Amino acid sequence: MIPYQEEHLLHQRPTVLLIDDQPEHIDVIKHALEAQFTVKIATHGALGLRLASQGVIDLILLDIMMPDMDGYEVCRRLKADPATRDIPVVFLTAKQDFYDETEGLRLGAADFIRKPSNPAVVLTRICNLVELYRARQMLLTRNEELLYALRIREDMERLSHHDLKGPLAGILGLPELLLEDDNLTDEQREIIKVIHTNGYTLLEMINRSLDLYKMENGSYVLHPEQFDLRLLLNKIIQDLETHWRVKRIHVALQGGAEGFFVLGEKWLCYSLFHNVLLNAIQASGEEESVTVALSTESGRQLITLTNAGEVPVGIRERFFEKYTTFGKDGGTGLGTYSAWLAAHTQAGSIAVACDRPGFTSVTVALPAPSGENREPPIGKPTP
Repeated sequence: MIPYQEEHLLHQRPTVLLIDDQPEHIDVIKHALEAQFTVKIATHGALGLRLASQGVIDLILLDIMMPDMDGYEVCRRLKADPATRDIPVVFLTAKQDFYDETEGLRLGAADFIRKPSNPAVVLTRICNLVELYRARQMLLTRNEELLYALRIREDMERLSHHDLKGPLAGILGLPELLLEDDNLTDEQREIIKVIHTNGYTLLEMINRSLDLYKMENGSYVLHPEQFDLRLLLNKIIQDLETHWRVKRIHVALQGGAEGFFVLGEKWLCYSLFHNVLLNAIQASGEEESVTVALSTESGRQLITLTNAGEVPVGIRERFFEKYTTFGKDGGTGLGTYSAWLAAHTQAGSIAVACDRPGFTSVTVALPAPSGENREPPIGKPTP
């Protein structure tokens, strides 16, 4: 493919290459096109191939009947060359045999015009093909730019991970040193343990944030395992203690007392339920309750988190969309979107409902260890 710059596609006059050995045909076509196109002329196939490979050409008009090298051979060579194969080719011919048209289209021609033709019709068909070609080239250019931007973003992610993990290593080491001191009170020890735990949680988030990016673009490779989700939920509740304790919120884990097993990845589930539970705690008022109810239905494990307060009607349909937030200072709207990614990556689903007046419930469905009877995901936000 000839490299196209966006500046050329947007502003420069389109160029048509006419390959024809008959001067009278050249004059007619040039007169019909030159008001809207720059027209280059080649009077034989070899010159046409050379011009096509040297300059930015938007379309090639090609006569079939030429000495030394006919139009079919020219077309074959154009389509065999990576530099010219994407340029649309339109055959011009005085021949009436439909075999000629079939052969031209088989070789990759975009259109077939019989001579003589109405110049206005020829101009209209050429304009349509050039417009289509330029639109396609523009899309290809934008796609290449996006791929480049994604590569840059991935490189920056890796660099930022490296830069963040350096100082974090020191932060993680200090609590370990402080805990060796025998003069600490029990309350001081608990505070240091919280710092230590949260530090490792942050380290895990840094290590896994690139995986979230991969989930977003569909390149993440899932490695599911069977594990007891109830144990993980208990850990998340403990890790969020400073959040629910300051508001005197009661967090109750209901069901699954004998074990509640799912098929998924532990770190993905940790991230998912950490985000959803933190969101529920932040949305709750003081001295209220947040319940986490575990149940099984149709071969899926259901986890329903319920808190007082209703999601505003205006954002319920967009609750899991990227950057959707309401009423939270400094809220980014990425927590619920991250939860949606984590659920769907594990062949699960997540949905929000306000069926009880004054309450909001978020239900996550994950595969049971059997992996059978999975239902389709609930809803799909716009990334």
